[in-house]
Amino acid sequence: MSQKIMVALDASEGAWRAVEYVAQTFGKTPGVEVTLLHILSGLPPAFWDDGHVLQDKEREARERMIAQWQGEQEKNWLGLVDKAKDTLVAAGIPAGAVEARFKPKYYDVAEDIINEAVSAGCSTVIMGRRGLGKAKALLLGSVTTKVVHNAKGCAVTIVE
Repeated sequence: MSQKIMVALDASEGAWRAVEYVAQTFGKTPGVEVTLLHILSGLPPAFWDDGHVLQDKEREARERMIAQWQGEQEKNWLGLVDKAKDTLVAAGIPAGAVEARFKPKYYDVAEDIINEAVSAGCSTVIMGRRGLGKAKALLLGSVTTKVVHNAKGCAVTIVE
């Protein structure tokens, strides 16, 4: 039986510590599968629905522009994802068991992480703590806190 783990990946030190934690903890575990998930920032306003019914050509052109923008966003993150994959493979996780997913932000980042974990059948979500500080986290909330409070059916591990 395989164990599916999702690592929420961004450019923070906490996310990198989460990758290192997975490498150290699960590197030699048979059957482990790791999904590195990065939620892309929301669509720029230029791609938003501007309130009129699009003709087929307009809709197709907008879809092409959005796909191109998403491809560029993914390219920007490939270096970090490749580094994370290399770290996991060096720790003993087979290369074929490490997958990268890029998803555009749909709801909010925390909800998107939870939805992806559920759809991928992950038993565990591992995240780094960003360290907003108590006052800022209290006012704004944090992705990590939202995931911990709203995840159902999977374990959430927070790496300090």
